[in-house]
Amino acid sequence: MYDEIVAKIEKDIDGERADRSAHYFGIAPGKYGEGDIFLGCTVPYLRKVAKEYKGAPLEDVERLLCSEVHEFRFVALAILAEQYAKNPDTIKDFYLKHIKFSNNWDLVDAFSWRILGQWCLDYKDERILHELNQSDELWKKRISIVGYQAFYRRGILGDGLDNIKHILEDKHDLIQKANGWMLREIYWRVDRPVIESFIIDNYKRMPRTTLRYAIERMPEAQRLAYLHGEFHEKN
Repeated sequence: MYDEIVAKIEKDIDGERADRSAHYFGIAPGKYGEGDIFLGCTVPYLRKVAKEYKGAPLEDVERLLCSEVHEFRFVALAILAEQYAKNPDTIKDFYLKHIKFSNNWDLVDAFSWRILGQWCLDYKDERILHELNQSDELWKKRISIVGYQAFYRRGILGDGLDNIKHILEDKHDLIQKANGWMLREIYWRVDRPVIESFIIDNYKRMPRTTLRYAIERMPEAQRLAYLHGEFHEKN
């Protein structure tokens, strides 16, 4: 089935789109996506392929996931997300065993919460996300933050703020953006006052990138007040 899936993916190759994707996903030498190969396929098309082959054996999914081709890895992770509900423990273990192949921000953002985050929510066990949060590796740290989206989409806070707080001062913009994005998700989906308090309590050490992302959904006057530090700090 591997060859069939590859042939299907390659029907959507677009060289110009591949060049744009390469720039967008930072594959230049020294950048976070160095070495990644793009074919230029669209995300809707890749998701369609994954649904068509959602019953693919894990050995074929593994071959896709271990590829240098970005779109192959995307489809592999999308298939795993499709298979999660029927076999959560197996898919979670497979994801963790191959976690190094979730190595660009779109792969993390689209699937970490649908697989790993969902397992942590379903089994009421957040230890895996806490362990990843302690890593020095960029993508593991981002997974530890974005994985909590499974909780937030259900209106549940969990321990997500603890993970954000632990790496709040991280220097990498992809972590700063992830932190701000998830703060915004908590604000919008879970608990607005808790995020308002979090921003005030951590304002002095919060990177501006994180702050800007976090306050995007706030009313304009409130957003500007936080942006300019015009609030009373809690005693």
